[in-house]
Amino acid sequence: MVAIMVAITIVGFVVLDLVIQAVRGKRARQEQQVRLDFSDFRVPVNTFFHPGHTWVSILSNGEVRVGLDDFARKVIGDIEAVEIPGRGKTLKQGEKAFTVKAGNKKLSFISPVDGEVTGINNLMLANPVQAARSAYSSGWILILKPTNLAANLKVMKIAEDAVEWLRAEIRRFREFALGENLHSVNDELQYEVGRTSQDGGCLTEGMLGRMDEKAVKYFEEAFLGNKA
Repeated sequence: MVAIMVAITIVGFVVLDLVIQAVRGKRARQEQQVRLDFSDFRVPVNTFFHPGHTWVSILSNGEVRVGLDDFARKVIGDIEAVEIPGRGKTLKQGEKAFTVKAGNKKLSFISPVDGEVTGINNLMLANPVQAARSAYSSGWILILKPTNLAANLKVMKIAEDAVEWLRAEIRRFREFALGENLHSVNDELQYEVGRTSQDGGCLTEGMLGRMDEKAVKYFEEAFLGNKA
């Protein structure tokens, strides 16, 4: 009887070890799948990019569609909720336009143009995780009737300029998130940010969610242009 119990115990430990190894292997494969490099970020043609990581697409009726860009969506991770101003709200370029929530983090994005809100994306309100995964199609946030578009577009990037700007932003984020350029952030923040990287120096989707509040605040100010 004792021998049987010992055998059962040994088998139990073996099975448990196999389960643990399988879970670890699955997690490793998942992390490998969401590692990011420049080729993972999209820069569609005929789309204007604001330095605050929002985009603008001009519609046939002269109104503009606005959303957060692919870079912001991927470093933030799955967006679980969106706070959107109602129709009729007047926005100014550089002022807060909408807020997204991912996990316990909330980030505000500034408006890329002056204008009045004439449409909102109900799909983003109902199912933001799924909608936001296509940042430039189902992931749009607002439609605005612009009031100063020609002047607003002067601060934006398009086509080849947008590609080069995005390359520079990815490098800047890598330096910030992985601690590769420590003079760019104060010493206290460097330590907190540097501890988030456990993937051998690779950017990963949702990396911002693993940072502390101080680092997220810095990202919001330095990358999204939100000083509020």
